[in-house]
Amino acid sequence: MGRHRVFGLMIACGVLVIVLGCSAPGGRAAEEAPAPTRAEATIKVSPEQWGVSTRYIGGTEGSARFDIDEMKECGINTLRIYGDMSRFEPTDDGGEYGSPTLAQIKADPDVIPWERWDEVMDSAYSPHIEVAEGLPALTWRRVFEELKGAGIRPVISLRNRDTHLKPGWIAAVPETEADWNEWWEYVFAMAYWLNVRNDYRVDDFEVFNEPDNIPQQGWTGTREQYFEMVKKTKDALDCVYRTYLPGRTCHVHAPATAGPRWVPSLLAEVGHYFNSLNVHNYAWWDQGKFVRDRHAELAKSGHPDYPIWLSEWGTYDVSYDVPYMALAVVENLIRFSQPGDDYVYGSHLFSFYDWVYEGNAAWGIVKGDGTRHATYYALRLANRALKDAKPTFQATTDADDLMAIATKEADGKINLLVLNWSETVTYDVSADLSGLLSDGVGEIRQFSVEVLDEVVGQAAVTDGASEFEVPPYSVVLVRYEKEG
Repeated sequence: MGRHRVFGLMIACGVLVIVLGCSAPGGRAAEEAPAPTRAEATIKVSPEQWGVSTRYIGGTEGSARFDIDEMKECGINTLRIYGDMSRFEPTDDGGEYGSPTLAQIKADPDVIPWERWDEVMDSAYSPHIEVAEGLPALTWRRVFEELKGAGIRPVISLRNRDTHLKPGWIAAVPETEADWNEWWEYVFAMAYWLNVRNDYRVDDFEVFNEPDNIPQQGWTGTREQYFEMVKKTKDALDCVYRTYLPGRTCHVHAPATAGPRWVPSLLAEVGHYFNSLNVHNYAWWDQGKFVRDRHAELAKSGHPDYPIWLSEWGTYDVSYDVPYMALAVVENLIRFSQPGDDYVYGSHLFSFYDWVYEGNAAWGIVKGDGTRHATYYALRLANRALKDAKPTFQATTDADDLMAIATKEADGKINLLVLNWSETVTYDVSADLSGLLSDGVGEIRQFSVEVLDEVVGQAAVTDGASEFEVPPYSVVLVRYEKEG
């Protein structure tokens, strides 16, 4: 894990088991733990712009909670939503399978029964969320309104069958003209209702969720049949945007797979039918290899400019309350902001809120009752420095335990984000900021086991030099501004 943590990995009964080395929390008895120490370290910040930070940082939704103020406080600016037909068209909205036809919809979109769509959008977002008496109901319409108002970019994962293979009325794998009419109408109706009948600015659509995870995620077709779904989905979205939203860009994400196996053939066969490469990666310990490999495949296929989205990453088998998981999230976000083959345009942690599944709730960085795991605060700290494609500056260090990056705010303030993987060493850091700032003062924020994204002090800058400490197993953000 991280740059300097070593993990043993075993596969048992199809389950990934992570065997932590002695450096993991709780890996040695308390009486054997080494004594805390101090060491000196230097960080030099380059005066030349390195690139831009990752633009979008967020999470997938969760059925146990939705609180727009909480999302804004955390600083996320994107949320992934599952757009399953079982949620938005549980029964055929037209009543006659295969109707209306594509020609009828193109001639007059009002052949779609919009009252049915209004009804479902005004229904409850989740049956697992209770709204306090006197407050407005949490409907789908309110969800999209609040996301737009908060400037949080939705990414909708379109899917005909969900993990329970529902709804049963639509073909699992479209083959006939009637099958394709129903899927095309669904895609058209989603984009049209969200952006033409209303103005919710939902311009990102994934073609399915993990279609390579057969049939666990609802898709029972072949890879080649999925490619045809990509074509038909793109055609329906193009009809909406070219006809009713000229000049506005629709982002088609594919293949949103659980692994990389489908990516090379997808790019070769239908690469021009989508414009955002979207994949899932739960190997949070891989030090960026997964992302670098995807950049290589994009370059080889002739699509080097396609942005990479990780619409699921993080963990569903390690608690987000474990400190090393929180630090691993920050390390990955720093790496996503590095230029070249490490760069990630947008990503969603799985998941922001708990999912209620078979009576249990799990996996979120925030629980259904609002309890925030440690990773919430680490994410909030990282978001302060990294989201929104800020100019980045390379920060090099002579300490193996440290990882750092600098970014610049629109108002000229400089962020220096430093991660310390050592469990025992407090580093007395001497930072060289002379290329960016001569004299000023910095506010120090810290995330650690004891301190959850709080201001802990200040650091002066004199003749470009600044000194501060980074405690063991922590993340420190120093935000500098010019004196006066």
